[in-house]
Amino acid sequence: MTRIVHVSDLHFGATSEGLLAPLCSRIADLSPDLVVISGDLTQRAQSHQFAEARDFIDRLGVPVLCIPGNHDIPLWNIAARLICPWRAWRQGLARDLEGVWQDAQVIVAGINTANPLAWKQGRITAAMLDRLEALFATAGDRLRIVAMHHPLEHLPGEEQWLMQGAELALRRLPEMGVRMVLSGHIHVSHAGPFTAAPGLLFVQAGTGLSWRRRAEANAFNLLDIRDKAIEVQTILADETGAFAAVGRAHSFPHVVA
Repeated sequence: MTRIVHVSDLHFGATSEGLLAPLCSRIADLSPDLVVISGDLTQRAQSHQFAEARDFIDRLGVPVLCIPGNHDIPLWNIAARLICPWRAWRQGLARDLEGVWQDAQVIVAGINTANPLAWKQGRITAAMLDRLEALFATAGDRLRIVAMHHPLEHLPGEEQWLMQGAELALRRLPEMGVRMVLSGHIHVSHAGPFTAAPGLLFVQAGTGLSWRRRAEANAFNLLDIRDKAIEVQTILADETGAFAAVGRAHSFPHVVA
């Protein structure tokens, strides 16, 4: 079995007081093989916020794959956003914007959908998908997972622009054998097939630490990838701040018949 913790939208610089230690403790208790952080590690891409995110990652003590979100590039400093949008990320957090992790059972590839030219919306291009296709061509029979910040599909009632290139991605990812997409951005948890691509699983994490919550408490996802099934469990913060509440569990087959 491969165990993955999927956390998103930490927003260091806009976090709820008292949640950081309980989140680290709960993740440690779960002993994951990998932690995926699907973007928005910071609130305003400032160096001290990246330092807080770096400290959080170091405390976990397990492999971490993190990708940028729109909040991880400058907003108000237009020159920095257009000329060197990833400088603070690379100096404070990681050189890589699109990491890859794999074991004998699973391969997880990050893709950077943050778009300096359209700060909030996000984009995925044919060139990005070509890189994924080349990577997965050598993945053997591993379960293929892609992590990105912006969702490829919005839940009912969600009034936001969809990411540029989402339709193309939903067509090409299943052709590469991708089974699951991990995303964030909306601050609402979800697990289920994409409407436009039923063979592809849409797993969205809420916000792990931020006070900028929406319809649920702070939360993260636990993924247990077994021989024939993928189990997804949402874990939420309770009234005391401990990540002890358990949301709905989902189980999906590795392959859709």
